[in-house]
Amino acid sequence: MALRNKSVSILGAGISGLTSAIAMARLGSNVTIFEGAKKNLNTGAGIQISPNGFGVMSALGLKEALASKGSVLEYINVQNYKKPSFSARVDLRNVTHGNVHPHMAIHRFDLTNILMKTAMKLGVKILFNKQATDITNASESVKIKFSDETFHECQILVGADGIHSLTRKFIGCDEKPKFTGKVAWRALIESKFIPLNDIPNEATIRFGPNRHIVTYPIRDGKLINLVAVEKREEWTAEGWDLPDNRANLEKSFQHWPTTVRKLLSVAENIKLWGLFVHELPHKWHSDLAVLIGDACHPMVPFLGQGANMAIEDAWVLAEELDNSNNVLDAFKRFQARRYRRITKVASASSSNGDIYHAVGVRANLINIGMKASYRLKPSFIQSKYDWLYGVDVSRGD
Repeated sequence: MALRNKSVSILGAGISGLTSAIAMARLGSNVTIFEGAKKNLNTGAGIQISPNGFGVMSALGLKEALASKGSVLEYINVQNYKKPSFSARVDLRNVTHGNVHPHMAIHRFDLTNILMKTAMKLGVKILFNKQATDITNASESVKIKFSDETFHECQILVGADGIHSLTRKFIGCDEKPKFTGKVAWRALIESKFIPLNDIPNEATIRFGPNRHIVTYPIRDGKLINLVAVEKREEWTAEGWDLPDNRANLEKSFQHWPTTVRKLLSVAENIKLWGLFVHELPHKWHSDLAVLIGDACHPMVPFLGQGANMAIEDAWVLAEELDNSNNVLDAFKRFQARRYRRITKVASASSSNGDIYHAVGVRANLINIGMKASYRLKPSFIQSKYDWLYGVDVSRGD
């Protein structure tokens, strides 16, 4: 069904929607994105593009653009919250998975800005302030209604409309997500407030009873991205942009070392994020509409793979649409290629959260085990996720 001259409509101008648009436009399709926001807002925080995601970005011709805005991470450190020494330290410059692409940290806005400019250069139309309110089947198309009372009919609809996806409901996946019992604070810290002369290009995970903190630099070390996670019973609304008071963050980590509490004391524009799990749909598509990224498989952030799975989705979907006999076959092949990998990544992400938040004897055993593995065979920890980082879907993996 070659994509050349085919019209594709995408709901959502986030990472999955924009990457899909670029992949499809490069294959000759005419792409229109409908985005509910009024413009590309300079919001969000840092995200990681791991080698599996970077491989797709490189294949799409974005390697240099990302290098100009992102920071290549050299190490991932895992550390008990009480002690400054590392329980484990993964050298990202000397990997065992065989994927030559880097592990990069970048501000979400910088990434979406690069994607947006690239898409527009390829002729992609991006229409802002187009909030979809209803999706219905027409005779041989899908009809989208927007809040401004306008309509759009399309024969290929890509639902990249995030965790509250309208496309997901249209396809028939309307189950309620389950609260994980964990919430996350996101914040950016100006590095001028950090008592260091040089911020290393390293990600550090500090874990303790029922909570953990992840930090890494972005924007040439001018900012530190902070994600702090707490286990709690009360429900917090799903989403990543709910403002919260710094005092609540500081209270949660009040028994942690002074160095950590000082870090939290200079955090600004703190957002609270309720962490939910969604059942993976058995069917990701209708005859003419398909789900990708968070609209299909939102996952907890304990493996840093939400954006990377969306990036992989975008490549595979474009490839299948270009190679299959018809749209429905392409959607079926897309789901078949992605289902097992998404399931495994989501499971590994959830497991990481349980490990980071272990308490008592289990926490001590985990810490002892990581230290022993790191001392005796550093490559053991390093190779634990070779199955994840070693994949590059752009080369047919």
